[in-house]
Amino acid sequence: MYHAGRYGLRLARLLRCLALIWLGSIPLGAAATDIHWLWDDRCAECHGHSADFARSFLRITDNRLLGRHQFRELHLFLGNHYTPERDVDAVYDMLQAQVLTVPRYREECSACHGGAAEFIRNAMLVQSGTLTSRATRQPIDEFMQSHRRLDPQSIEFYLRLLKRVANEVYGE
Repeated sequence: MYHAGRYGLRLARLLRCLALIWLGSIPLGAAATDIHWLWDDRCAECHGHSADFARSFLRITDNRLLGRHQFRELHLFLGNHYTPERDVDAVYDMLQAQVLTVPRYREECSACHGGAAEFIRNAMLVQSGTLTSRATRQPIDEFMQSHRRLDPQSIEFYLRLLKRVANEVYGE
């Protein structure tokens, strides 16, 4: 009987490398990068979930996102640490937004909906600039008015968060 073992892992790594080479050959502007997918593919193995990483290890000082070592220029670091040059600004912006966003989605929504990026990919799309349900095509801002008896401030918070994550996933 065949056992995948180390050869299966090598094949998986080879296929991942070929996929990354292929993705890297797409001309700029041809397709937006799903920043959450990029993080999960290139960073999560060492750094975990991007929001957990951002909230635990990064901070904002003078509108600049900083790591543990204040002298470190995070843009330069990201560009030299497995992030394609065309995606450095988007990853930086995602991490900065995550530092500034309290983890309400994880605490209040993820038990039913899973991670926010996964939820966006599976259940929502952007139509004419409006975040809508894939299943019903109902705008999410309309749906949220009657979802779980959310108060207006919570609706505003979640809409802002979901629109930001949709932008990070779809590059709209």
